[in-house]
Parts: sequence; structure tokens; C-alpha cells
Amino acid sequence: MKLAEDLKKAVLQAAMQGKLTRQLKTDSSVDDLLQKIAKEKARLIAEGKIKKEGGESLPLAPERKRSSATPSPRGTPPKTPDNSPQVLEENSESSRQRTTNTRFEPIPQEEIPFEIPENWRWVRIGNCLEVVMGSSPESSSINSKNEGIEFHQGKIFFGENYLASSGVYTSKPTKIVNEQFILLCVRAPVGKVNFLNRKICIGRGLSGVRGLGKINKDYLYYLLKTYESYFNKEATGTTFKAIGKDTILDTIIPLPPIEEQQRIVEKLNSILPLIDEYGKEEDELVALSQNFPEDIKKSVLQSAMQGKLTRQQQTDSSVDDLLKKIAEEKARLIAEGKIKKDTTKAGASGRALAEITQEEIPFEIPENWRWVHFSDVMDIRDGTHDSPRFFDSGIPMVTSKNLKNGIIDFSNIKYVTKEVAEQINLRSNVDTGDILFAMIGSIGNPVIVNKDREFVIKNMALFKNFAKKCIKIEYVYNFLILQQVFLRSIASGGVQSFIALNVFRKMLFPLPPIEEQQRIVEK
Repeated sequence: MKLAEDLKKAVLQAAMQGKLTRQLKTDSSVDDLLQKIAKEKARLIAEGKIKKEGGESLPLAPERKRSSATPSPRGTPPKTPDNSPQVLEENSESSRQRTTNTRFEPIPQEEIPFEIPENWRWVRIGNCLEVVMGSSPESSSINSKNEGIEFHQGKIFFGENYLASSGVYTSKPTKIVNEQFILLCVRAPVGKVNFLNRKICIGRGLSGVRGLGKINKDYLYYLLKTYESYFNKEATGTTFKAIGKDTILDTIIPLPPIEEQQRIVEKLNSILPLIDEYGKEEDELVALSQNFPEDIKKSVLQSAMQGKLTRQQQTDSSVDDLLKKIAEEKARLIAEGKIKKDTTKAGASGRALAEITQEEIPFEIPENWRWVHFSDVMDIRDGTHDSPRFFDSGIPMVTSKNLKNGIIDFSNIKYVTKEVAEQINLRSNVDTGDILFAMIGSIGNPVIVNKDREFVIKNMALFKNFAKKCIKIEYVYNFLILQQVFLRSIASGGVQSFIALNVFRKMLFPLPPIEEQQRIVEK
């Protein structure tokens, strides 16, 4: 949604219909302006400065037409005696032939896209503007030694207000335009316009457009901006879209008196900067609205993990006692062979606490909390990394693509045999209350398992809560929601990013008392 862009287009369109300014009877005659344009064009042709484009007479002013909902500067020729088979046959030879035959004839009523004031006229660009199409100079003439004249080719040299320097020059230019011209992009993005403030050589992607008969340059700039969507619509091509010279010359434009052109420029100069300012605020608002839910969620989770979301209670149990119980439970389960012994340096809780330095701590937590390694409180495993043979039925295999919005999506699932599933379950048997976390590809998307069917996992981290009386799995889940942004930022890998299991084991975890865990979950 770009309201500013729509507003700008509407204001430009209104300006070109004479609706933005007050028409004055004291304005000079457009017909006199057309005569001046004709004389200047004839002089320039005689001097060989511009080429003759078609006939010599100017288009007649047509009768006014009711406004159209969809302006289109060109249309279907009227059904008049001029449309006899002989004339139609002559006009169908080529685009250039058609342009030459019709450019100086009265503009057909069907081509008039909207009403303009009585003292304005509809004319073709070929009658009142000089159009210079860019071309590519000889490759041998292009250099980067600041020798010769500046050369530009295409869209990337458009700045906000003026052409930006390309740093490429040619000593043998072919098409020269100066500050009297408006630049018009004729290749994608077709229709973009810009001012010139110096003499340059233009390549095939650009054309220069200059008004004759003292047509206001700023008015011409705004006029061509209004026609951007039209030129885009007229563009053709497969590799890239482009418009040719005939398309430009054939286009009809509204021509007001010189005085009215100046009033339009002054009005647009005062309005459009305000719309641009609004556009900046709109962009900020759109970005804010898009990021607001996620930013708020991160902020709330961060506050929760810092103990700022709830009130700390002196009656809460000791986290040191909690850690002791967790360590004892872990030792018992290791002895029974139910979980594997942690061989990392952060194996025992006492050593883990000693190994966490002040420099490692990411943020402050309340005094009665403790920083621990994640492996101190979770049994951390992973699923298979092999690629078994899949079948249309059997035991579902859950991968990262099946973790969505806190649930497991079984709608797009692959299946393995029971024998393969049994082998996978020897290392990663999933139970209700476990947390799944994608560790390859789309890292994150944690899910608390509510197991209603048998399944196995692939490329997945599995977090088992072996001390359920000491750790609220929902608290761990919220911690992982917050942590997934950080984990994505440190992920390794080329084709697919991944997080090694040891990264999870060494990850710092803010551990509150069990009562505080419950309050955070409820909040």
C-alpha cells in the first residue's frame, strides 16, 4: 500500500487536466504558441539541427470530449471518410509510416483521454518537442580517463533530482543532450524522467526531450512524469521492455498557455514535496506496522528472561537447591542408561557455573536467578541426519518444514519403514512434553510435542526435560522462541545453514526459581 504514490499520480493527473490551478482569460493564446513552435521547428530543420518528422502542419484543436475514467494518450482512429480502405492500407505499412502520415493531421476524437480547458490544445509530442534517441558510441571511443564528454547508458544513472555522474566518458559521442533537455528512460524502467544540469552523451537506454517555442522545462518534466505508466504500457520486447521514437512522437499531450504552465509548476513545486514527506512517514509507518507484532513479542520475551515481566518474591525457593536436585536427577538417569553422559566441559552444574565468565553473560538477571549452560537442565539430542528411503505409508518422518506456528504439520509428510524408525528412536525417541527445534535450514520454530501418533525426526534438535519438577517446559519454550533469532545469526553452512548440537549444549540459560518460572509462563 503506497498512498503517497497514488496521491502523487492523482495530483499530477489533475494538474494536466487544468484542475489544480485557476484558468485566466488574460493568458496568451496557445494557437500563437503553436505558431512559434512551428517556426522554431522549421528553422531547426532548415539548419540541419533536427530531422524532419513527417508533414509540416500542426494538429487542429478537436472538439472537447467528456472525461474518461482511464486516460490513454492514444486510441482507435475514428470512423470517418479518412478511414477509407486506401488510407488504412497506406497507414498499415509500418509504425514509422503511420507516424509520418498522422502526426500533423487533426487528432481523432477517440484518442482524447480527458477534458482540458477551452484555451488548451491537444498536440502530438512530435509537433512541439524535440526528441533525441540515445545510441551506443563505438567501443573504442569509450574510456574512463575523464577525456571527452560524459557518457550515460540507462536507468542506473537516475538520481533524485539530477543525473548522477557515471565516471565513463567518450571522445567520439554520437548523441548529445544538454541542460535544456529532460531525460526519458526508454528501456526498463521505461518512463522514468530526470533533469539534466550539464551536457552529456546518451546511450540506447535514454532519450532526451526538449520543448520548442519556449515551453516551460519544468512543466515538461511534470508532464512526462504523468505519462510514465502510459509509456510502460506501450513498451514491448522479450529480453527487456522498451519504447521506440515513433511511440514517443505519436503520443498526444495537453498544451496549456505559457502562463498556465508556470502556474502548474509553482503549484506542483509546493504540493509534491509535502507528498514526498508524507511518503517517508508512510514508509516508516508501514515498516513499523509490519514489524510491530514481532518486535513486541521479542521485547516481551526479553523482559521475561530478564525477570522484568514479573515481581520477584523473597519466598521463592533457592535456585542453588534447584540446581542440586537437577544434577542429582541427571546423575541417576545417566547411571540407569536413560540419558547419555554429558562429555562437554559444561558437564556438571558446579563446573558449569564456574566456567561462565562475566564477559559471557548477555544481560543482567535478578540476584536469586542463576546462569547455567543449557545442557545442565536439558537432555539434548538430535534426530537422524541420514536420508532413508521414503514410502507412501509407514512411520511419519518430521523435518524442519513440518514445524509451523508451534505445532507439527503432518499434511505434507514422508514415511519410513518401522525398522528404520526403530533405529532412529535408539538415539532420539520423542515423547510428549519434549521440544523439537529445527537445526538445519529454517532454524528455530520450536514446538512442544503433544504426541498423538508415532513419528521420527530428521535434522532436528530434541530437548528432553529430565527434571520436570524443577523445570517448566513452557518457560524453556519461550526462551527458545527468543533465542532462535540469535541462533540464526550464528548459523554455519553454505548451501544450508545449520546449528551444531554442541552450540545448544553450551548455550547460556537464565534459570529462575521454579515459582518464578510458573509466574513468567502465566504472564
